[in-house]
Amino acid sequence: MQDSASYSILIADDHAIIRRGLRFLIESHFGEMVIYETESTTGILTNLEKFQITHLILDMQLQDGNAMEIFNEIRNRYPLLRILVYTMNPEDLFGKRMLQFGADGFLNKQSTEAEVIHALELFFRGKKYISESLQDQIDHEMMKKNVNNNPFLQLSDRETEVLIYLLKGSTVKEIAGHLDLKSNTVATFKARLFDKIGVSNLIDLQNMARMYHFQTG
Repeated sequence: MQDSASYSILIADDHAIIRRGLRFLIESHFGEMVIYETESTTGILTNLEKFQITHLILDMQLQDGNAMEIFNEIRNRYPLLRILVYTMNPEDLFGKRMLQFGADGFLNKQSTEAEVIHALELFFRGKKYISESLQDQIDHEMMKKNVNNNPFLQLSDRETEVLIYLLKGSTVKEIAGHLDLKSNTVATFKARLFDKIGVSNLIDLQNMARMYHFQTG
């Protein structure tokens, strides 16, 4: 970790007791640092202009407004500034959003002291902090998105049957015999499933099947 003495911290929270508590934890576990405090969005902008702030610990709800109102301005004007959101705002509603906006971590105020220290350690080491529950939410949404984007789920039952035979190496004529269909009907199903999956030949179809873990039984 970079020499902590070179860090300049701004704690932005509308409760003095929270600011004092964070100051105590930082000084107790990470050594002496230059620490400033503010209770407002106006104070954040003033401190950022006046001092060389390296790290901002930010509550979302401040005395004169919500930090989201100035977050984009802060991120655009100070792209190297590291920002840890420390708030009572629900993680499941705001955590992912603040990370997408450019925060380097989202920490709920109901977290244990040990978790706060862990989050600060990652924060000062230049790494992102994401709680296990928020990471689980992000992973679940990503998995759900991937499932929804799976082109194989768009196939009809008959197209899926034709697909399985194609992946096993059967020709259109052979598939027609297996399914008791006309060859031109099978060819139509083949063309439709190729179009839905976005391929133009059997090799690409096989590659896509492996990519989406499509099992032929």
